[in-house]
Amino acid sequence: MDSYIEVTGQSSLVEQVTTYRADLSLSVRAAHADTAFSEAGALRDDCIRVLKSSGIAPDEMSEGGNAIWQPWFWKKSKPGQERAFKILITCSEAKRLYTALDALQPIFEHQRYTLSVSMLKPQFEASDDERAQAHAAALADARGKAQLIASESGVRLSFISQVEELGTAVGRSGAYGDENWGGMYAAGAASMGDSEPAYVELEGAKRISKIRYRVRFGIIAAETGKPAV
Repeated sequence: MDSYIEVTGQSSLVEQVTTYRADLSLSVRAAHADTAFSEAGALRDDCIRVLKSSGIAPDEMSEGGNAIWQPWFWKKSKPGQERAFKILITCSEAKRLYTALDALQPIFEHQRYTLSVSMLKPQFEASDDERAQAHAAALADARGKAQLIASESGVRLSFISQVEELGTAVGRSGAYGDENWGGMYAAGAASMGDSEPAYVELEGAKRISKIRYRVRFGIIAAETGKPAV
């Protein structure tokens, strides 16, 4: 039976957020179903127009569907109706997305209109070179560990007899939609009175993932150069 040393090597891959994703849910509550239907549809179209005029491109928006229900708190004699639409947004720039969302506020001043915005998991990317370096570093880490074991055991490493990629352990950035309960990233905006609010730009969120390999090295006796028994 061949003798070997088997170790696990790993390295870190830092990925930067490239696309922010938001879920916009807008709804209209009315005493009559026809009113809820027509106003909700008009409100949806208004939202799309405002988003476009505020810098969100048509290909950055997609349909999220709609829902209709009867609110539980309305009287049975006047059951009422509520209709909601969902618009999904993907945007590469946080500032442009937040500016567009702020522009929606004036059209939701009516008490029967509501807007809910949830940030979904962002999209993270790293360059091909960065990924290649991370994989090479994981293999180098495995060799370093195996070399230490071999040195302490009085043997030498020979060839690699087996390599198994264990997959990537994806970390979490802490950004909304990608929360890490061990910590959160925060972005702030300062008010300038009646003038335009100042948006303080921060670097985009990052996540650290672990590249892992299991590597098996054959070993030989240090003195003879023959396979160790």
